Amino acid sequence: MKVFISTVLFMLLVISCKTAKNISGIYRLHAASRTMLVLHEDHRFEFVKNFAQPGPAFFPDSTELNFRTVGTWQQDQSGRLLLNSFTTNYENAEELVKDSVTRNTDISSFSFWDQYGDPLPIRLIRFPANRTKLHKSNIVSFFAEDFAAYDTMEFHFYGYRPYRWIITPAERMNNHQHRITLYEPFRGGYFKNKTLVPVRKKITDPEKSFALYKSR
Repeated sequence: MKVFISTVLFMLLVISCKTAKNISGIYRLHAASRTMLVLHEDHRFEFVKNFAQPGPAFFPDSTELNFRTVGTWQQDQSGRLLLNSFTTNYENAEELVKDSVTRNTDISSFSFWDQYGDPLPIRLIRFPANRTKLHKSNIVSFFAEDFAAYDTMEFHFYGYRPYRWIITPAERMNNHQHRITLYEPFRGGYFKNKTLVPVRKKITDPEKSFALYKSR
């Protein structure tokens, strides 16, 4: 009897490991975005929601801030996936903005990038006295001497928090080039028994009309 039980447990373990290996991998949207779900064989997962512009109806508001969450995944008896994020919030575990500065240049400029090295388009720029200017590219250039002391510029994006720059008197007469990288914050506890359905090489959400496709 003990041998039989041990054999059954061993078979269940083998089946579980084989299933995890078959399902594990990286799943992405077909749309051009960095949104992806990574299922690891050890039943950990990483989920990244990242749109550089409004995306499909993946969330109630696809312009919501980008984020990443991590946790564990399991399969229920019907084969559906259950995702549960770790409750710890890792948002302060790393910098969300990195400014690489080249000093004393002919003209001042700001260029914005995501952590994957892709350009991050600027939606709009807000200046003092509530002046707003729409913008399309990820770069803006100007002369520092055109601004008064303590003038501000606030850059707005899809999916990322606004970035605000304050010109100090010490910097006023000097031009610098800023290459700014923005990172997704972590969200603890985002998924709570989130149900997804694996179908061959894709994962679907039974409540919403979207699918993630296995890339590797």
